[in-house]
Amino acid sequence: MIDSRITRRYVTALYDAAEKAGVPDLVESDLGLITYTLESMPNLRDALLQPLIPASRKKEIVSQVFQGKVHDITLHYLFLIIDMDRAEVIEQTESEFIRIANERRGIIAAEVRCAVELTQEQIKRLKEKLDAYTGKKVEISLLIDESLIGGLSVKIGDTVLDGSITGYLARLKEQLLKS
Repeated sequence: MIDSRITRRYVTALYDAAEKAGVPDLVESDLGLITYTLESMPNLRDALLQPLIPASRKKEIVSQVFQGKVHDITLHYLFLIIDMDRAEVIEQTESEFIRIANERRGIIAAEVRCAVELTQEQIKRLKEKLDAYTGKKVEISLLIDESLIGGLSVKIGDTVLDGSITGYLARLKEQLLKS
């Protein structure tokens, strides 16, 4: 597995080039196509990762598969990755690109774990509060976790806001043990 910092550098450069050309959404779509293609064609993925296949041959294969289907910026990014012998970065590119794009758009992901299904009104109010708390637009992914007993737990990046009954009881137990 390649170091995520390396992937981030390449993908940041890709995003910057796409943004400068005014096509970040198109490149994001291209990356979705590439990820889907690699998942559905394991032989293609294996060929790109095969160290015995020369870069020139890998670029020919990429051209045959993606030429005319993806933007030139995306295609040249693939060529660069192949030339730098970093083909494993291709598999991580889409998710990292989306992360960078959302960051630049002021969008942040929040994982909300709750004991019961929330109503649309509750989700809307929670989103408004999280938007205000973070100062960004929050995209919520909901997970039902009955072990929380009640309440909810929100994870935004490295920050966890635990308003669950389970969390409350754990904190209460910790306080009682300290006394």
